[in-house]
Amino acid sequence: MKKFIKNLYILIVILVLTSCTNSDPEDLNSLIQTPKQDVPSIAGTRKVVEVDGEMKADKEVNSKVGDLIYIDKNLVAIGDNYAFPPTFSSKYVNLLKYFKNRGIENKKIDKKENVTIINASQGQLFAKDFIKKSDTKLLFISNDTLVTLEKISNKVDSKVISEYSKRASKERTTTQDGEEVAEDVALLIGVRERVDSSNDNSVYNYYTYLLRIKDDNSITYKKVYNIFIKNNEEYWSVNAKNNNITNNYDEILSYPIRLRDKMNDSTVRNKYSFKNINLDMRINYVSSDFISIDYTSSENNNPIRKYAIFETKNLSDQNFMSLEEFTGEQDSDLIFKERVQEEADTNFKEINQGSIAFDNTNFGIVRNQGQWIFQSSISAGDGESFVQNFFPMEIAIGNQMINKTTKKNTITRDQVRNINSEFKDYYILANGKYIVIQTPDEILVHRIKDSLIDKKPIYSIPTINSSSIVSIDEQTGTSAENLESAFTNYNKIIEDYK
Repeated sequence: MKKFIKNLYILIVILVLTSCTNSDPEDLNSLIQTPKQDVPSIAGTRKVVEVDGEMKADKEVNSKVGDLIYIDKNLVAIGDNYAFPPTFSSKYVNLLKYFKNRGIENKKIDKKENVTIINASQGQLFAKDFIKKSDTKLLFISNDTLVTLEKISNKVDSKVISEYSKRASKERTTTQDGEEVAEDVALLIGVRERVDSSNDNSVYNYYTYLLRIKDDNSITYKKVYNIFIKNNEEYWSVNAKNNNITNNYDEILSYPIRLRDKMNDSTVRNKYSFKNINLDMRINYVSSDFISIDYTSSENNNPIRKYAIFETKNLSDQNFMSLEEFTGEQDSDLIFKERVQEEADTNFKEINQGSIAFDNTNFGIVRNQGQWIFQSSISAGDGESFVQNFFPMEIAIGNQMINKTTKKNTITRDQVRNINSEFKDYYILANGKYIVIQTPDEILVHRIKDSLIDKKPIYSIPTINSSSIVSIDEQTGTSAENLESAFTNYNKIIEDYK
């Protein structure tokens, strides 16, 4: 009798659901369409049993041992990251090559081992490769960390699917409101281009792009030599000069453009340059306040690479800034020294800690996929025993100065990766309407609507040589017009496209 009542209840529920219509535009079924597809071969509820390198894992690695991962034809969920509904595709690959291409070194893998990779995705909202080792064992990579899953059930509880369905209806709807009128924008993007020569010496050239997006949504760009920046009410030029004898970039120039024709005068040049014939320097960051470089010195027997920061307007001081000078906090150098010691204890356990020298100027600013970060290095040993590690630093006061955010900055790094898996860098314009994405051979402009990136770019700038972003500055409205005018008047335009 109980079984009969239960079956009758299920039948009534099915009849009610199938008789419903989507009269309400906000009804869940009108917002989220679930495609009809077979249950994937990796379906089920799985538990995280191992996180390789968990102690060194990036903060963005959300999975930890014991977490549950859900895979169903209508849902793939890894904590707060989920696809509802997902699209599945698969490929057969050599596992060792697959790992190496993604920065995972695993010596235990048989060179001949092939596996099935099943990709689950939902546009730019979610994308994840699952490596099928067996019917019960799956792997996936999260920020260079390998996560291992074991199956604990062949299905996903309907309550879990219902929970994510409710989340999706709230978090992933789109508004019917029209777009606001885009602001008039001028964006300066300074880059360091690398050209590899036949004698193993890399040639570095510095350029600036002016990307112009006008009120009518038309886009143009221009390109000039050197890093061009707006410095208060003046415009400055920054560059690194090559020594024809040593082939080292041993001089950094930073000067007001109005003095360009006088830079051959030694008195003027000495005021606006930093020169050291023992150094080979690369520019990593430029703003109206600071210039950051990395460098090697011919005075060192080993190729030790360090970082340094100057004041943009004060190169003639001929000194690198200490961390204490940069932050203005008396305890900064002491905290920095403790941070270096922590890195040494972690990475150089078999090396005499006394041989690790502390340099309170060895820190700099580098670009890291959409943001500026502070970085330093430590080294130990000599000759064949020489080792060096690079590590990020957290400087709260500095981070506020170099990374300017707005309330409209809602795009995540994962969204950018899901739109373009080859992205190197990105920048979201202050009006929240556009995102600039750098790939190995292009600078792309995409529209942003309702916190989602349009899949197809609306503008592209080809970049023939390998390049890294070293400066970004945005001006809007009248300032955008003035910047474009100054950019054109003060420089020789080497590329100009509409």
